[in-house]
Amino acid sequence: MPSDAKWRVPPSADLQAILSSGTVDESVVHTRVRRLLERMHREGRLNSATSATDIGVVMDEIFPFPGQLDQAAYERYIDPADRTMVYHSVRDAYTTPNPADRADLATAMQDAAATAQTVSTDEAGLRAVFGPTEWSNAQAGYRLINNKLVAISADIAHRISTDYNLDAQETFLGGWASFGDQHIHLLSRVVSDPLTPRSKVTLLHEAAHLADSRIDDHGYYGTPGFEAAEEAIKVNNAAHFEELPRRTWGISSYVGQTFTPGLTSSGAPLTTEEQIRAGGVQYYRKAWDAASDFDSLIKDVRRNQLDGTPLDGATVARMLEVSPLMDLTLHEQMVSPPEVTRLDITTSESIVRAMSIAKRNVPNVPNVMPMGPFLSTADEIAAGVSLAVDAAMAAYGGLLGDAARDRRLVDWLHDHYRNVYP
Repeated sequence: MPSDAKWRVPPSADLQAILSSGTVDESVVHTRVRRLLERMHREGRLNSATSATDIGVVMDEIFPFPGQLDQAAYERYIDPADRTMVYHSVRDAYTTPNPADRADLATAMQDAAATAQTVSTDEAGLRAVFGPTEWSNAQAGYRLINNKLVAISADIAHRISTDYNLDAQETFLGGWASFGDQHIHLLSRVVSDPLTPRSKVTLLHEAAHLADSRIDDHGYYGTPGFEAAEEAIKVNNAAHFEELPRRTWGISSYVGQTFTPGLTSSGAPLTTEEQIRAGGVQYYRKAWDAASDFDSLIKDVRRNQLDGTPLDGATVARMLEVSPLMDLTLHEQMVSPPEVTRLDITTSESIVRAMSIAKRNVPNVPNVMPMGPFLSTADEIAAGVSLAVDAAMAAYGGLLGDAARDRRLVDWLHDHYRNVYP
């Protein structure tokens, strides 16, 4: 059985093994490693790397001769003791909370449950956030959230999983919830420090997904247009259920405000530009969500391969479809079915991270207003969203060295939102 030690960029031993195996061309390995180092460097995450560091020079140091990797040179830039650089175990990315963490976690869930129950009695607050036609449905939602949090707090060992491997931290995934399984997966920081208001917000948000299958993610807290959403969206959006508890816990961004559909916090209607930026954020939110799903899929596949479980044809086909889009090694391998390598794991993870960072760029990139004329405002907004998507990726610095390829990847992810698993 192969070793399961990994890095955020792979360890030198893994890269040397890939080079020596002959199953992947050396130029492919070099290209993928260079991309990872570039993405880490732009965030200032490489040791000994200043703003003037040339990744080409770094690559020459790491790969001094054909077929060889210099471990000492590699570890000048990658600290093996730093878990944000070292991928320890794909198994630790999905595991039960440690017994030592469960007592505080249960307390935090019960506290969040009590707050959900309390705000359910606040008719004025419910009307202010959810509106005059949906406030009673929101009230029922909070009561269901209370019930779910109480029930799960009593069965943490079976209803909660976490990520001690820091995968979720790397990809900005606070957590996820499965309504069908009535299960919540949490960022390890929430599990280890659950009593803070922000951790309790995460617990309540994920419990909202378990309360009603209609409560989904239609827009995250604080994103452009959040307070201007339609009532039917708000009552079915987990992030809007955060608002009244946030006011109770003192971490609201909208203290005392009444949310009015179509109006910003200033009371003015959303401008066309604001609608474009909100649309761009939503485009990347869906792309990020799909990238997260693929990241989960490829790690599921890795766990199955470690266990010796054969892959089904549909899963192999999906991985080979995505591999050239993301610059993984799977479609370049000379074996069938391909093996998910540490290089693929860390590359996939970096794609998820990039989608989230690009999303953050959308509110501030210039020149998102398209040149007209347009037949309708909707056409103008759609054209502007397309400009915003490209500008946000350019502001990130690009992913694949080609803007057209970057856009194909973002579009594929957006179009496969909630449809990544075969």
